[in-house]
Amino acid sequence: MDRPTHESDEGAVTTMTAMTPEPDHSSRPGPGLTPPPPGSQAPPAVPPPGSQAPAVPPPASDPPTADPDVAATVRLLHGRHGWSRTAVTSFIVFLLAYGANDNAQSQGTPAPSWFVDMIIALGALTIVGIVAAVLDTVLIRRRPPAVRAQAARLAAHHSRRRHAHHYPPRHWVTWSLRWAGLLVILVVAVVSVPAVVDGVAYLAGAERTVAFDPLSYQTNCGRYSCSTTTDGVLETGGPGVDASWPNVVPLGQPFQVREPVWRWGLGLALIDSDKTAVIAVLISLLIEGFAVLVVVKLIRLARNWRRHRRYRLAPASIPAP
Repeated sequence: MDRPTHESDEGAVTTMTAMTPEPDHSSRPGPGLTPPPPGSQAPPAVPPPGSQAPAVPPPASDPPTADPDVAATVRLLHGRHGWSRTAVTSFIVFLLAYGANDNAQSQGTPAPSWFVDMIIALGALTIVGIVAAVLDTVLIRRRPPAVRAQAARLAAHHSRRRHAHHYPPRHWVTWSLRWAGLLVILVVAVVSVPAVVDGVAYLAGAERTVAFDPLSYQTNCGRYSCSTTTDGVLETGGPGVDASWPNVVPLGQPFQVREPVWRWGLGLALIDSDKTAVIAVLISLLIEGFAVLVVVKLIRLARNWRRHRRYRLAPASIPAP
């Protein structure tokens, strides 16, 4: 076997050294992918299945600002907004409660003293909300125009995102007072449910007819006028039930009336005509409608509170596998 010459060995070595290494395709992007440009941040890693993703922090309650005057003006704008909502809510509840009380008083069954006290408290809360909103407005107008303009832009960034059902609230005082007024609607709605039942039963003719024995007169004075009713006893077959007839009738002469189906709350009054029954039903249904809206807000508030609680209890990072 012939031995290779020195020239052939040298050529083989030269050929081997001239070969370039194959490129590493593992670092190349796959088909359809574009490598990130230099200096860009790599995309976040996807957590493996079964691991808990980090909790997303809630949006900031107030936009950051370095100017203390602007920050103070933003707080005044939010405060005025909260007091205005409190005044409107209290005034609506005041009108509903006052209407229910006036309707009951016109039928000879004035509302209990605690109900009247609640109406007075709602009126006072309405006045407090109006006064506080006016004071905030005066303080805002004392700020320089440039500060007011900047604060208005910052406040408009999230002024429509916070409502009574949001949690945590931005201003606890106005939020608590507003919810106090909303919860009063639920109290008024519960008290007015018997009025709906009795009014519908009267119009449908489902109430039982009993004798009313008039015994005395009673004068009830409201804010603008006074009315005289007749107190007596409903002869229901037992010891009798105290009741009041909304009109003046001769004493000692019993006559037939409709016995209320549900004698509780605003259903204690005796209904003397279809007009009275319709008014009682309409006022009570209006109150019930507002109460449904309050219940919806309560449900949304509970959901937001649970979401906020889960965020506070959630881990700050993904646990190690």
